[in-house]
Amino acid sequence: MSSQVRRPNHLRVLVMGALVGFALGGFLGVYRGLESSGRVSQGEYSTSSAVGYLGLLGALVVGLLAAGVSVLLEALSERRNR
Repeated sequence: MSSQVRRPNHLRVLVMGALVGFALGGFLGVYRGLESSGRVSQGEYSTSSAVGYLGLLGALVVGLLAAGVSVLLEALSERRNR
């Protein structure tokens, strides 16, 4: 009797991690844009640029972290089911 091992869908985990990371980075960009105008000095990014850059950075970091955790969990479950 062989038991079916359920494997994670790595692409789905990567995409969901990227979406969550973009949302977190975008929130930080918007939150940064809500600072008082006295603290904003010349040479800083606009709010829309900050949302874009921080969103992409968050998508990259959280997406890769989620993919790494997914692969680690699969490897651990494979080892346990041997």
